Amino acid sequence: MDTMRHYQKLKFSNGLMVILFIMTGLLLTACGGGVQAKETFTIGAVNYVPVLDQVFEGLKQGMAELGYVEGENITYIYNGVIEPNPEAADREIQSLLAQDVDLIFTMGTLPTHQAKQAVEGTDLPVIFAPVINPLEEGLIKSIRQPGGNVSGVQNGNAIPKALEWLLAAKPGVMKIYTPYHPDDAVSVTAVASVREAALALGVEAEFDEVKTLDEVVTAIESLSGDDTAIFVVPMPSLGGDITGFVGAATERGIVIGSTNGTDVKNGALISYGTNFIAIGKQAARLVDQALRGTPPADLPVETTEFFLNVNLQTAETFAIDIPDEIVRQADVVVR
Repeated sequence: MDTMRHYQKLKFSNGLMVILFIMTGLLLTACGGGVQAKETFTIGAVNYVPVLDQVFEGLKQGMAELGYVEGENITYIYNGVIEPNPEAADREIQSLLAQDVDLIFTMGTLPTHQAKQAVEGTDLPVIFAPVINPLEEGLIKSIRQPGGNVSGVQNGNAIPKALEWLLAAKPGVMKIYTPYHPDDAVSVTAVASVREAALALGVEAEFDEVKTLDEVVTAIESLSGDDTAIFVVPMPSLGGDITGFVGAATERGIVIGSTNGTDVKNGALISYGTNFIAIGKQAARLVDQALRGTPPADLPVETTEFFLNVNLQTAETFAIDIPDEIVRQADVVVR
């Protein structure tokens, strides 16, 4: 009888130890192992270019696909496009910090610089999408090991291939005209790439400093010649939208090419470059990892995918017969 009682007591004790072991393991998993115990998150977003609103929409779509439900386990604080200057970006970021956000999502170079400065000395993650040359901008230490609090999705250089596609779609172009805003670092960087690509392709490149849409329109109205094409580079200070001057180009019989797929929907003939919704979805994967506890320092910077876009309506307007080979390779065709 004593032996039986001892056996039952030992069995109970062993069972209790197993239960305690399992519970301890579950607690450790919840507190560590890359999955945070916190079940709800708040993301603060900052943007200074209207066209990049699409990136934010892509981010939300990507987060939803990863299981984040707005209003349940994730909240977004986004107050719309701010003025394109450091002071406005800093005010917006400080406002987000005061609301105890778990992560700052920045769209473009300017707000990313301000966010990087604002979170120094903290463990608050910053994920950007997109930024051109984040390494050269001093935002990260390396592509594979960004270091610090910042990582994200960088724009690759699609300009050489975009120019090549433009010349293939409109044979006979001998001069590329590019307006750019001298105060936009991204514009100045892009101009250098256009100049180099044009030289390699054997076409003349002409550049104009512009600070308003009216200046762009005036400059285009002075252009002439069937051998001229406009190549658009990013101009955040002008809103990043070509609709303000596509009419002037059409009246002059001058086609437009770019690296922005949205431009094709707005009347450009052809583009090769980024898709803003896709960029947002790509960034969502990095945001998810950061929220789960992976420091941005250990999240390699990713590069955007490129897409070919063709507008056959614009081609018809200009009586251009775009080769079937180009149309077949296009990811998006506006008919």
